Amino acid sequence: MSDRRRLTRRHALGLTAGLGLASLAPSFSVPSVASAASAAGAAAYPKGQRPRLLNVLTEDSLSSAERTLATTLQGLLARRGGESLYLNIPSLGYQIWLDDLVSRYGVRTRSGDLWTTVTRSGVDGYVLFRTGTPSVNVATTLSGLTGAVAVEESLEALAIQHGLRKVLDVRDKDDRWVMDNYWPRLRHDVAIEQKGDWPERLRDYVTMAGTLAFFDGNSDFRAEVVDALDDDATVIGWGDASNGEDAFIGVNSTAGVKALPADHARNLSVLSGIREDRLQQRGRLYDPALAGGPAAGARSGAAGAPGNEQSGGGGGRVPEPDPNAHYVTFLITDGDNIQWMLGDFPTDPRWFGSPRRGEVDLGWGISPSLIDLAPSVMRWYYDQSRKDRWVVGPSGGGYMYPSRYPAAALDKHTASLAKAMGRADLSVAQIIDFDAFENTGLWSSYLKRREIDGLIYLEYSRYDGLKGKVVWSEGKPVISARTMLWDGLDGADEASVTAELNAATRNPRSTAGYSVVVWHAWSKSVDNVLAVVDGLDPHVKVVPPDTLVKMVGRYARP
Repeated sequence: MSDRRRLTRRHALGLTAGLGLASLAPSFSVPSVASAASAAGAAAYPKGQRPRLLNVLTEDSLSSAERTLATTLQGLLARRGGESLYLNIPSLGYQIWLDDLVSRYGVRTRSGDLWTTVTRSGVDGYVLFRTGTPSVNVATTLSGLTGAVAVEESLEALAIQHGLRKVLDVRDKDDRWVMDNYWPRLRHDVAIEQKGDWPERLRDYVTMAGTLAFFDGNSDFRAEVVDALDDDATVIGWGDASNGEDAFIGVNSTAGVKALPADHARNLSVLSGIREDRLQQRGRLYDPALAGGPAAGARSGAAGAPGNEQSGGGGGRVPEPDPNAHYVTFLITDGDNIQWMLGDFPTDPRWFGSPRRGEVDLGWGISPSLIDLAPSVMRWYYDQSRKDRWVVGPSGGGYMYPSRYPAAALDKHTASLAKAMGRADLSVAQIIDFDAFENTGLWSSYLKRREIDGLIYLEYSRYDGLKGKVVWSEGKPVISARTMLWDGLDGADEASVTAELNAATRNPRSTAGYSVVVWHAWSKSVDNVLAVVDGLDPHVKVVPPDTLVKMVGRYARP
């Protein structure tokens, strides 16, 4: 097994002829895709309408076929707001998000029954599909166009008993048929890549947003779909990573398209219905290095020149560093992963659910898309974070390789990213790329934005291959990881990392006086990080990642 294969980020996660639809529209009133987009206002992603009442269904109480029906119904209801439904998994974060909707946003809930909710909804049509075929994605897509729910053939008789009528039978159709016949009626800024094996995940968002749902491995057809999307469009979900995630992320990047890992996500149609214009990280309020609030203006002058102030993290001066100290920050991998943030990340003791979280400043990655897709979730994390600090996950607004992005698409991407970072009180972004570290012109697209203080660069294989080197663009730093915690890799165990940090340069006026340690989300935990921290000599000082970036930008020389 090659290093690249071992370092695949999610390898250890485990986790036809067309028919016109104009004459087939059911009586249920469904806003058009265009009106739904308009309702989203300045949002970067399609959003549902605010829910007032949620019929709560426990996911494991439903059969596979019922889950598809429920989630396509959920997406339709989210378009009009008011009464909708929520698919709960009480052991994961979904109970937290439901409780938060009730306590903070005044959403009412009641125990739901699927067929009663169908009847109350006013939906009167269904699109018929067959499990085990591509038709589940076809039906999910066309539910968004017809206002009809997706019904698996085993439920057809029951659907008819409840007053539903067949709008389309797509049991013999596939994704190519949808593209050939309905592509002009679908969104081109977002598509959903989802395996047909998963009956409920992301399907509510497909239906709500009016997007294409597809999955075809790493085929020529997949490349056609990605190429047909707008510049800097987003593929939400996850592709076929059996030969490494670069097999499809690379294709996306060349086409100027980013990915949001979210193939296990639920309830995005409901969570996106909450609106938060701006959020503030609680932890940044207590950091003297970041005093002064969000970005106030662009930084000028050469890196490290006296009197310069960073912009994205606030207007306050950075405290004078200890001249005999080495400064280190610990930052988790895979913060772009939406499904993880919604699922077991807040409850699992390996991660944010650790009882030891809060003993030391820790860096976590987060997707800025949450400011639109699930703002209540982002707000909850921020409210829970006094010693936790958040930076943007790879590679900005979504996972892609910047060096492969077309220049115009990259500029569009970073402009949108900067707006989202300003709204979400984020000032640092992680980057994953291949042999692109020295390309300072590439980083200019990011760092010319006043909201962005600096970048943390991870070489695809391996992340710490550049051993802490720093380059400068627009007078701001791009900092590579010095070392990492990663099970099974040479030099990435706790003892090796502790020894390396204790022996590192003590000089905060040099870039060698700072270290970024990335810890692998799937093989290491908060306990592993604290094992390193407990072994550090007194001169090694732990700071949050955005503080370290600000200090490098203010004080360090190459």
